[in-house]
Formats: sequence, structure tokens, C-alpha cells
Amino acid sequence: MKWKVEQLRQLRGYAVECAEPGNFLLSRRNCLFHSTTLEPPFELVAGIDAPFWKRLASNSRLAQRLLRFMVTNVIPLANGEIFVTFDKSVGVVRSGKYCEVKGLFRPCRVLRGACAVDNAGNVFFGEYLANNERGGMRVYKYSPGSSRLESIFTFPSNSIKHIHGIYFDRFTNSLFCLTGDDDKECRITQTFDEFRTLETVGEGDETWRAVSLLFSAESLLYGMDAEFRDNHILQFDRQSREQRSLGQVSGPVYFSKQFSGEMFFTTTAENAPSQKENVAAIWNVDAQGKCEEIAKFRKDRWHRALFMFGTIHFPYTNTVEDGLYFYVVGAKGDGRSYRIRRSETQS
Repeated sequence: MKWKVEQLRQLRGYAVECAEPGNFLLSRRNCLFHSTTLEPPFELVAGIDAPFWKRLASNSRLAQRLLRFMVTNVIPLANGEIFVTFDKSVGVVRSGKYCEVKGLFRPCRVLRGACAVDNAGNVFFGEYLANNERGGMRVYKYSPGSSRLESIFTFPSNSIKHIHGIYFDRFTNSLFCLTGDDDKECRITQTFDEFRTLETVGEGDETWRAVSLLFSAESLLYGMDAEFRDNHILQFDRQSREQRSLGQVSGPVYFSKQFSGEMFFTTTAENAPSQKENVAAIWNVDAQGKCEEIAKFRKDRWHRALFMFGTIHFPYTNTVEDGLYFYVVGAKGDGRSYRIRRSETQS
């Protein structure tokens, strides 16, 4: 195998959120840290305000998972701010202090990596809530330097369950929005004008149910987040408008990342009817389109809904050349950070 996985023992309990040469941001519970080398001690950047009882309870890893007491997005912006989503809140770090950004219609979660940053530095994200009543779901915009979010679009009632993510496509200078969960709600849409108009790329069944999206000049690539049918890594050709499978994977795909000219997708251990093996796994798609599993972590014994599915988290930014970082939640290796590197024979 051309890729090897190594545990970074000095990062136990820390998740790498941003990996740039000589500049790393890490999270632990409700705190952000900075490092130039990933060797402790780490410099505290800011703490996110939280009730005392939650901070006390979060000393237990199981309580962290039960309360979802963890950061989900850390995005350095060009103006020096750090955009952060934590639990059901949104904020920015300015001059070493975390400031909550107002304007959320209601508290909501944002999935990891599910915020888009456009060429102007604006951040876009959508509401991720259970929404069993199928009410309207909002898209928000954050402009750097502001103290308030803008609600720029609402999916009408009974149209979708929730928004999985919004992604910026630098090849077309547009935003893509991914929604679910029932067949008629599974949809990939594209906007060139900040949601004033929306074009449907595909919809209508679980082949269009996706959580994250990667781009090349010729195509869109994503893993299906299917509950009731086999999951595949799919390639959507921009010109022909056709889907093709690059390979079947072991479960629903949540997160994905480009690294070293190749694509990486993580399946989730949620024990869905479609799942062949209840593991969180990493799948690599190389430049020739070959799909291969390179690591897997079996779901731990704790209840999947209360204490989280088994997931593998990538940093929002990973531009270093020495490896692709990831963090395991809810599976064997929970709370540990790892790095994927090329095997020496493949270097």
C-alpha cells in the first residue's frame, strides 16, 4: 500500500483544525491552540464561552461526546479573524478573544468542513437540525469584520430536512449546496449569485445524498451518504452531466479532502441498513480513479445516537506536504489524532 497511517501520540485529545507550513491550529473541548511544530506545549489562542457545568462535565470524554462539546469548524480568514462553529453557536476569534456572532434565527449545528469561503472571504453555511417537522431551513452569510450574520436564503417548508453543507468551487466561482435526507430531499444545487437563484445539478434519490463535495476542472466528486442502498464514490462529469461510480465503499460517506493530488473520503460507523461493516474508514481515490480502503476503525461500544457515530474528521485546511491529518470520534482510537503519509517506497 502506498499510504501509511501513524498515530500522533503527542496530540492525544487534540484535533488538528488547520495545518499550514509552520502554522497549526488545534482544538480541545472549547479551546483553540496554536503551534508551529505540533510539539507541546501549545499556545492558547482563545476559549469559547460555555456554562461552568458543561466545562466541568467535559473533563470526561464521554460527556464531551454526549454534550457535543467540541469545535466543528475552524477557518482562518484573510483579515486575521478565525471563524469558528462550536456546538450550536457561531463566532470569530479577534485579537485573542472569541466573540459570538449574532444573527442565528435559532441555535443550529454546522457539520465539519461544511462552510464555504468564497474569493471575497465571505463564509456561507446552512442549518443542520433534526427538523422532523420539515420547517424551512436557512442559509447564512458571514462577511469578515461583521458582528452579525445575514440570512440570505430559506428552503421552503416540506422541501428538505436539513442542509448538509455548502462548498465553494473555484473552477466556476460558484457555491454548491447539499441537502437531504429522504429521496425527494436529496439534492445538489449550484448558485452563481449567493442563492438569489439556484440551479439543480441532480436530485431525487440517494445517489444525490451527499455531505461533502470535492472539485476538479472536469468533475465533481463525492461519496454517497445513503442509508438504504449501497454507497459509492461518485464522479459527476461537468460536461456530460453523467454520474459514474469509482468504487463501492463500506458505509455512508461524511467527510472528504484533497491531498497530494489525490482524494480521500471517510465512511461513518452509524450501523445504517446499507452498511456492510460498522466501521469508520478512510478511502483513497488516486489520480487514475482507483478506489482503495487505507484505514478503518471499528465503532466503539457506546450508543451511536447518544455518544455519536464513529467518524473521522479532517482539518478544514491541510496544505502541509508531510501528511494529511485526521481525528477519530466514536470509534476505536476515539480522541486520537493521526497522519496519513506516503510510504517510503512510494515517496
